[in-house]
Amino acid sequence: MILVLVALAASALLGLATGLVFPVWANAIVGLLIAFVSATALHSHGFGFSEGVLVTVACLFVSQAAYFVGMFLESHAGIADFLSDEAFDNEPDDNRKHGIGGEQEERREHPSRSPPPET
Repeated sequence: MILVLVALAASALLGLATGLVFPVWANAIVGLLIAFVSATALHSHGFGFSEGVLVTVACLFVSQAAYFVGMFLESHAGIADFLSDEAFDNEPDDNRKHGIGGEQEERREHPSRSPPPET
């Protein structure tokens, strides 16, 4: 029974960590890893086929649920950081480049163009 609880807890932690840190495709790799390791550990500790499949499926379910919780937490943290960093006021930011007038002058004096021929 301890092995089942450890497998479920480890699956939940792996799913949560995957949801918080890694992209979506990493969830497939973690799912295969959880299925292989849990099936191997359960078989080596004398679990039968039906009990092993049941616990393995439960580990995968817990991992997926924790993954979605991690994705949910990560998406809300990203939105909150975005909203708190951007203060919309009518003053220009410190890292702005230059105004429209500077862009027009820069286009007139483009260094890659050769000067017009003198006649």
